[in-house]
Amino acid sequence: MNKFFTGKNPVVVVGNGEFPTHTIPLNHLKNAGTIICTDGGADQLSPHNFTPDIIVGDMDSTKLKIENFKGLWISSPDQNRTDLQKTLDWCIANDLTEVTVLGIMGKREDHSLGNLHVLAEFSQKMNIQFITNYAVIYCIQGKKTISSVAGQQISIVAIENIQSISTVGLKYELKNENFLPTCNGISNEAIGEIFIIETTEPIWLFINHLK
Repeated sequence: MNKFFTGKNPVVVVGNGEFPTHTIPLNHLKNAGTIICTDGGADQLSPHNFTPDIIVGDMDSTKLKIENFKGLWISSPDQNRTDLQKTLDWCIANDLTEVTVLGIMGKREDHSLGNLHVLAEFSQKMNIQFITNYAVIYCIQGKKTISSVAGQQISIVAIENIQSISTVGLKYELKNENFLPTCNGISNEAIGEIFIIETTEPIWLFINHLK
């Protein structure tokens, strides 16, 4: 992909999942410097008075027509990559490496699970977070310090078998433990303004909104 676009930060990608209704994802959308949509995500914006700057995808899910769109129309028919993967590939090719993704979960469970794996793939290449109506979702590996609020629900889900994971600042601590892809890490709780996770293999981290 050739570089031909310089976007304004912050960059927000909108997918064709559950549209933001919670104030946290909505504020990210309202404050976006650049709005990029997977093709179906573009149709979700207009009823809410938002306009995408860029649309990326195979264009089989949008009712918009190229002749009526004033932004960048990036058609990518490759069926071996999802529209979200194509969109994030395009972001990286154009040096947009700090991205918030909205509207990417919900509606279809298979798409939601697939998109979590896309998060895992691209977390190795860029600074990316998913924000839903319920949580902020990261994929992390190594050691990371995360801001929180006492009492905030935190869930840790292993993507693969974890050789060693430790936490500091959570109600139920992990100390150099093996951690399997089960539900054992669901509904932990922050006890202060930060917590620390250190893991040898990648995990999905869900930081649930307080309200």
